[in-house]
Amino acid sequence: MIDAAIEGHPTPLTRGPHHALLTTPAHATELGWNLAHATIHSFADARKKLGDLIQYSAEGHPQVLCRHKTPVAVLLAAAADGTPAPPAPQAETAPDTAALAATAAPDSTTPSKGQQAVQNLLPTTTAEAAKDRAPAPTTTPAEAAVEPTTFSQPQPEPAPAAHHTPAPAHTPPASLDTPPAPLTAPTGPPAAPTPAAPTPSTPALQHPVTPPTAPPAPPSEPSPLATAPAMPGTGHETVIPTPGPLATPVPRTPRRLAALAQALDTILPTTVPTGESTTPTPLMGLSTGIRALDDVLGGLQPGRFYLVAAAPGAGSSLIATAAARTSALDQHQPVLYAASGLTRADIAARIVAAHLPVDYRRLRAGRLTPTEQDDTAALHHHLVQAPLYIDDGTDLTTDAIAESIPDLPGLALVVVDRLQTTEDPRLPLSGPAQITDAAQALAHLARTHELPVLAAVDTDDPHLIAALSLDITITLARDADQIHATITERDLGPQATLTLHADLAHARITDLAHPYTSAVTPTPAPQTPPAAPPHVPAQPPQTPLQAPISPPPDPTPTKPTPTAHTAAPRRPSPRRTTPPPPQGGYANRDYSYFTGTITRAVDEALHDHDGDIAAATEALVKKAVPNAMALFEATRVGGNYEHTVYPETLEFLRKKTKDGADEIWEGRHNWTNAHLMDALQNGTHPPITVNALDTNASFLSAFKTHLPIGALIHDPQGGFDPKRSGIYRLPNRPTWHHPDLPDPIGNRREDGPVLLDDATIRLLIRCARLGLCEAPHITECWTSGASEGLLEKFRRVLTEARTNALETDDTVTVEYIKAMYSKFTSTIGESSVNRDIRRPDWMHIIRSQAFANLWYKSHRAHSNGLTVVRVRGTDELHVTGDWRTVFTEGRLTTQMKQKDQYPLPRKSAR
Repeated sequence: MIDAAIEGHPTPLTRGPHHALLTTPAHATELGWNLAHATIHSFADARKKLGDLIQYSAEGHPQVLCRHKTPVAVLLAAAADGTPAPPAPQAETAPDTAALAATAAPDSTTPSKGQQAVQNLLPTTTAEAAKDRAPAPTTTPAEAAVEPTTFSQPQPEPAPAAHHTPAPAHTPPASLDTPPAPLTAPTGPPAAPTPAAPTPSTPALQHPVTPPTAPPAPPSEPSPLATAPAMPGTGHETVIPTPGPLATPVPRTPRRLAALAQALDTILPTTVPTGESTTPTPLMGLSTGIRALDDVLGGLQPGRFYLVAAAPGAGSSLIATAAARTSALDQHQPVLYAASGLTRADIAARIVAAHLPVDYRRLRAGRLTPTEQDDTAALHHHLVQAPLYIDDGTDLTTDAIAESIPDLPGLALVVVDRLQTTEDPRLPLSGPAQITDAAQALAHLARTHELPVLAAVDTDDPHLIAALSLDITITLARDADQIHATITERDLGPQATLTLHADLAHARITDLAHPYTSAVTPTPAPQTPPAAPPHVPAQPPQTPLQAPISPPPDPTPTKPTPTAHTAAPRRPSPRRTTPPPPQGGYANRDYSYFTGTITRAVDEALHDHDGDIAAATEALVKKAVPNAMALFEATRVGGNYEHTVYPETLEFLRKKTKDGADEIWEGRHNWTNAHLMDALQNGTHPPITVNALDTNASFLSAFKTHLPIGALIHDPQGGFDPKRSGIYRLPNRPTWHHPDLPDPIGNRREDGPVLLDDATIRLLIRCARLGLCEAPHITECWTSGASEGLLEKFRRVLTEARTNALETDDTVTVEYIKAMYSKFTSTIGESSVNRDIRRPDWMHIIRSQAFANLWYKSHRAHSNGLTVVRVRGTDELHVTGDWRTVFTEGRLTTQMKQKDQYPLPRKSAR
């Protein structure tokens, strides 16, 4: 509204029967209002009592609003239709300023500091100035002698008609709830001249009526009237106590007292009746951008100071950036970002990397891909509209922060990044002593301005943190890509401990594996640890790195109410038991941090569907794609390199039609041992018993393959480099002369050049080394630097979670994991279902690796004396003989299971 008024669009405002107009000081002056003695308010103060200011201005008392120290808007009286009301006419004209100067005391003509700022900055018309200088035509010498006693300051604005009646000199002070009386001369018939001597040091509210017999007071005697106070709570109270029996009681600003009902409104949710029940409205402050942290803190609440303490590199600055980014970009709330030691470029880079997201290091180095550059260009329009204001001055102090707050209307959050323990003479917010003073000043700033203030400090020293004695402290400890946060209240001690995820590639901190919620462990008071209820067995202690252990079913019919610190109890599946904590994982690495997210997702689905296994499984399968991508992104944190998510798609990798295929030739199997089948049909081979074997999680095992890291680069010379991966062109299909083994590149028989992916080429090279065929002749290739570990951690996490689920007969988790890895493979090509990555070359390589793995199994069976009868797809192998001497039976990814057994030749039906 203020911005609209400044731009020349006055805004009418109404509070009950009172009407006011928000306009500029210049417009108010043109209308005839004299603002020299109008009450001044900062934006922050005006927001808290806007309704009262409307009422005061409607009663004829203009209210000036200042940005910092500059008056930019004014509230004037207005009619019901919003048109401005002119000032009421005055009965008497102000005396000549020369006469005032001759009779007034020197200190009485000097305005206060705030009034001087208004007088120097508010425009005044020439006509108004001439009017103030013009003497009153009807003023007698006696009246001229009296008037200086009343008007010792410049002429204020006229009073409205409601205040025309003069009040007695000894009227008791008005209630503090009523607006201040205007500093104006009375209207109506002028009072009779009295022998009272002038008292130039006191601007009176009204003309005192002095009895004719009263002796004249000497000019130096102080006035019996005290200066009228300004509106309570505005910070402009001016009370001059006067001695003597006629001095009026000195009004004071009342203390801020709140009834319990008002205090309860700040912590308890309100309820809205809906028939027989009520709907709670939760009270939540500004979001930090991290769901687990919001659940514990209840958001960032106004009036509270939050200190994030962590050693350098542990993530305190990323918490500050996340809070500022979420409030400004997602919630469109004005945020003041006070950066000490950081530059505005640092902050902008972190916000872009976290919000898009793109790789932070490549963003700062200016090495984004063309697709990422397009994405950042599209984000630029959104970012420039965000109300985020950065102060990265080297002279940044808490006083400078406080001075900036009135300049930002509607300010919702102050972020200070960061307080530094190492003293730097060029940084005011550095050094132990300065940190203590700054923390106390910021806590006071939060309380006085009713704003949430969040500051980061680059230390986790418990002695220094304890010495600060702050209400709420969030202490961070980083362990690789995990961050353990402990929330502590000064009077209550540790309240909760939670584990977060350090996504350093994108300069942000997230929940464990976004979009999952991280585990929040309530931290009991160390003096009296609570005992387990009699009907619930005590649980073993759980570290932040362990997968959460689900509680046993509660035999009581009622459920405990969920709180911000504990999740609602889950209703377990009748057939599902909780898997034990993993013991070591791969290479003694603990992956429970990631597998715990899968466990929680399954628990939540079962809880939401009341233990219905089919419904929970269906819901999880629908969320498999985004959850798999989130888990993949989480497992990539800490990698030595970043893969290109959206490289330019080459023409032969594009589908020609919506339901068609591209030009890549995968080694898809649909092979039957024709030589054996002919012999069985001719009777030259005795009947056989065929075992149909199934490969477990074939696509999951295929994640261990060489994938290109960056965009594919064309090499017209061809050739093969084992350190690179991509697509290769062969002039013709390699020949295959082994009727007892399937063709490595499948059953396609098209003539001419073929495009094969990396997994198929490596299989052909392996066959050439075994002496089964010639090495492939590559005439052209499109490759990039490759790694076999791009999906390795992702594969290990899913494999470990699947193994745990199989051991506990957890069919829901098994189906969920199957959907995650299968849909990951099928949607990373040209699928609208997955918008997080677009790598059709990866899709072909993973699928071809699954075909290659099946070919390796068929070759192993053949080499160990089994007869290979059929090979189908990625997982179906039909053999004769004792297959258990070659393969291990089971359901793990390294094992095979028997699906069927049938005789050949099949008996004809009679």
